[in-house]
Amino acid sequence: MTEDIWVKGYVYCVTVVQQDEGRFRGQILVKSHRYSGRSFVPPVLIETPALFKREHAAEIEARALARELIDSGAIEARLGPPPAPAIESQAGSRSSHTE
Repeated sequence: MTEDIWVKGYVYCVTVVQQDEGRFRGQILVKSHRYSGRSFVPPVLIETPALFKREHAAEIEARALARELIDSGAIEARLGPPPAPAIESQAGSRSSHTE
């Protein structure tokens, strides 16, 4: 697994897994988006569509895919909609002050 990578507010790391057939697949683990304050626990997993004979090739593909998704804005579709803002109850904020 790589160190955290920061691009345009997104924090992610790249890893490689070996598949059953002995080939390697790159994975992107998106941890957060610092500009919007969104965190993803567990991280959102995005796998590369291609398999490779070499581990290094799979890592390069995952890094390139991450950058492509971020630069094009397509990563948002993979992350899902942002959570709805919390609405505070007005009843809980009233005080019962009497004199």
